[in-house]
Order: sequence, then C-alpha cells, then structure tokens
Amino acid sequence: METQESALTMALLTVPARAAICRALLEAGEEGLPAVDLAELAGLTLRRATHHFQEMVQAEILALAIRDRRVCYVLKARRSVREALDYVDNSGLN
Repeated sequence: METQESALTMALLTVPARAAICRALLEAGEEGLPAVDLAELAGLTLRRATHHFQEMVQAEILALAIRDRRVCYVLKARRSVREALDYVDNSGLN
C-alpha cells in the first residue's frame, strides 16, 4: 500500500458497502455486473449505491459500461483492489 492509487483504494474500501461492491466485481470477472445487481449485493438502494459508484469511478477504481442497454460497472484497478481487500481483511478493518 505505498502508492497514491493504493492509498485511495484503501480509503474507499474501508466503507463496507464499497468493499462489498468490489468483492462482487472481483468474482464477476471482466464482464462486470449491472448497477442494480451490485446495489442489491451491497445491501443498498440503487439511489444510495449510485453515490458510491460515482465516487469509485472518479477514483478510477470502477469503469462504466453499457451492456444490453443496462448500466454495468467493471473493476478498472483489479490488482489494487484485490491488494486493498486483502489488507483490509488481514488488518481487521472490515
């Protein structure tokens, strides 16, 4: 966790809903998941999840994709996110 990108990723992932979103996207692979599915997996309303999605897109952790006329998100920084989640898990921050 030495780079600015990693520090930002860590800061975002210490929010449980954002960590849940990232975990779901890691499992989903390169295709990502629709916004509504991610919100449900994180236990959020779509409206509340949208706030998290926007901040994570601005931080260049997520990328927006349109698939079959649905808004989907994919992880842009998979390695950094995986490292941050491992750190969160091992440090007891979650």
